[in-house]
Amino acid sequence: MAKKATSKSNAGVRPVKETMTKSALVSAIAEANDVSRKAASGMLDTLINVMMGSVHPRGVGEFTLPGVLKVTLRKVPARKAGTLIRNPATGEMMKAAAKPASVRVKVRALSKLKKTAKGE
Repeated sequence: MAKKATSKSNAGVRPVKETMTKSALVSAIAEANDVSRKAASGMLDTLINVMMGSVHPRGVGEFTLPGVLKVTLRKVPARKAGTLIRNPATGEMMKAAAKPASVRVKVRALSKLKKTAKGE
């Protein structure tokens, strides 16, 4: 039974054979939803603005496109000069250079994206 539900949810997914530009993506959204290109462009811009606002330094720090992907921020603390770290190639401990604190963006694939990539 689970396979039937999966095949129904992916029934509308068609393989895309070329990398899409923003213009091609706007056209695809407009075609699929019977709206003008201007409205589709506005929808895409709104989605992008919501995502950027969510990961903004004063934002919530994460953005989820349900079932597709999750974008989170990870704060990496500063590292002082002379801190011992392990060299991944040789395994020996060595002194590292100083690094300022930074923020890393992490994007995780969620269930629908994983299943589609597997071909389920």
